[in-house]
Amino acid sequence: MRVLFQGAGAIGIAGAALFTEALEVAVVSRTASPQGRAAFPRRVSIFDPTDSGQTTAEHGSWSVTRVAATRRVTITDWVEAAAAGSWDLIVLTTRPGDLDPEVASAIRDIAPALIATTSQVEGDFERARARFPGTEVVVFGPAFLSERLEPSEPVARVVDREAHRDGEPRRDVRFWAPAGAPRFLAAGPSSAVRSLARGLGRLILPVPMEAVMLPPTVFIPFVAELSVHDGNWAALKSHLDRPAKAASEGMRGQLGVPIPVFGFAARIVLEALERTVPIDVTKYAGRHFARHRSQTRDMLAGWAEATDSAVALRELIAALEANL
Repeated sequence: MRVLFQGAGAIGIAGAALFTEALEVAVVSRTASPQGRAAFPRRVSIFDPTDSGQTTAEHGSWSVTRVAATRRVTITDWVEAAAAGSWDLIVLTTRPGDLDPEVASAIRDIAPALIATTSQVEGDFERARARFPGTEVVVFGPAFLSERLEPSEPVARVVDREAHRDGEPRRDVRFWAPAGAPRFLAAGPSSAVRSLARGLGRLILPVPMEAVMLPPTVFIPFVAELSVHDGNWAALKSHLDRPAKAASEGMRGQLGVPIPVFGFAARIVLEALERTVPIDVTKYAGRHFARHRSQTRDMLAGWAEATDSAVALRELIAALEANL
């Protein structure tokens, strides 16, 4: 199966890296050039590799394997992607409504059999179907963490001769994916999901649409609260009541029945993440979601419109908008 990831951001580059062992994969960027045709994302793990031929660079509780650091992800542009032949799947890492007309036109010209959107914003699945009529559309829920690093990040300074041997500029991304787990949850029309399951195997896990769309209803209000406090993890942990109430309201709007979400349970989950995820989530979450505040707001707004009681959701939206 041949797969294109639209967008050379953290999700596109990390997703492509996770697919490269089994598939022909490329990332499409409008800024690709002969001087910049690759990325070398680094996979974060809890344990150092056992192969003595592999080296690691350590920082805090996580380590970066040399093998992951030198996994080359091809970056191309739309003209070259089209010239390379047919593609079975294009994964959109930009919201369907935010795609530039030129990009949308290039996707229609390539005419993939399937399109997957990674956006879990209410209504974006329908927007993707409307924008690409005649193409089967599914939703991919990423099952990994990823972020693009600034030059000052410690991992960005790991020296790797393989990454520089072609004289290509570095695109520094790090990611973490649980060992043995699927890379995306896939939901949508049954025929499309079955086709993807045959082509992608264990890289995806077919699930009902609710399994992709409901989890953000629970955790995004906490992301919003984190953004309200400028990414301060400690401040989030001391302000869990409002996002817990907002999550309850969102769940009621989605399911039609009250589903309580408790602040003390959220604290247990947050502290479990601190202990188990090798990336420092107390810093990662604030950095990552600060780049997506508008999308966070749109998700909250979609849930607020779907329920008749959205006091906490609307209060959280107002607080978030004040920080945009």
